[in-house]
Amino acid sequence: MGRAGERTSYRYIEFFTAGIRNPNTRLAYYRALTRFFDWLEECYPGLELHQVNSIVVAQYVEIHPGSAQTRNQHLSAIRSLFRWLVTGGVVRENPAAEVRGVKHRVKRGKTPVLSDDEMKELLSSIDTNHIVGLRDRALIAAMFFSFARIGAVLGMNVGDYFSKGKRYWFRLHEKGGKYHEVPVHHTAEEYLDLYMDEANLRDEKTTPLFQTAPRRSRTLTGVRLQRQEAWAMVKRRALAAGVSTDACNHTFRASGITNFLRNGGSRDNAQKIAAHEDIRTTALYDRREDAISLDEIERIHL
Repeated sequence: MGRAGERTSYRYIEFFTAGIRNPNTRLAYYRALTRFFDWLEECYPGLELHQVNSIVVAQYVEIHPGSAQTRNQHLSAIRSLFRWLVTGGVVRENPAAEVRGVKHRVKRGKTPVLSDDEMKELLSSIDTNHIVGLRDRALIAAMFFSFARIGAVLGMNVGDYFSKGKRYWFRLHEKGGKYHEVPVHHTAEEYLDLYMDEANLRDEKTTPLFQTAPRRSRTLTGVRLQRQEAWAMVKRRALAAGVSTDACNHTFRASGITNFLRNGGSRDNAQKIAAHEDIRTTALYDRREDAISLDEIERIHL
C-alpha cells in the first residue's frame, strides 16, 4: 500500500476505522493485511493494486506457513478489504472472491479445561481478605458459572449485574454490540455480592464492574480491567493453586460447559447460556470424552 494514491490510502484507512467495529477483528485483519502486502512487496515488486489477481491471492494462501484456520482468516481479511475497495471504486474486481479457503474442520476444542476438583481448588486457594482476591474470585466465578467470554464479562458495568424478580442477572456485552442476559448462579452471586460490598460499588452503576487494582495498594482504580491483565491474573492464580498452568481466560467457559453437560444439562441449553450462534461451536467445549478416554486407556495392562 506504500505506493497507493491518496484516494486508495484513504479508503484503506477507512476500511479499518469505519468498516470494522469489533476491535479484535480490526487488529487481526490489520496484521493479516500487513503481512499480505509485505509479501507482495517482496515477491511481486512493482505490482500495482489493481493488478493483484486471484492467482496471486491463491499463491499467498497456498504458501502461507500458518495453520488452516490462520490461512483462512488471512484470506477473509484480503477478501473483505478488496470488497471494500470495489465498493469505493478503487478497483474494479475482488481478486479474492473466487479463491477457495483451506479445508478445516475442528471436532474437538483445544482450550485447556479444568476438572471440577481443580476448579474447587482454584477458587478456594484465592486469598479473599482483600479486594483484589475478592475481585479475582468473582471474575473467575462469573466466567465459569455463566459460560461467558472474558470480553463479555470485562465489558460489564456495575449496572449490568442487576436484580430481576428474586434473582440476579448478568447483562453480558457480546460481539457485534449485542447484549445477552443470563441468570446468575447462586455461588457466583455470593462472590459478586462480597466483592461489590467490599468495594462499595452498589451505587456506581456506570463504572466498570471489574477494575484494575495496583498490587501493592490493593485499591480499585475505576479503570476497566483488560483481557491481558485478566490473563496474567489467571496464570498467577493457577500457579499458586497448583492446577493446570495452561489455564487461560477461555478455560472457564469450556470448564463450565463441560461441568453443565456432565451433570445432565443439554447441549441445546448450553448453547443458549453461552450465546453461541451454532451448536457446533458449543460441541467444541464439550470435553466429557477426555475423562472417558483416560479411563478406557487405563484398561490396558501388562
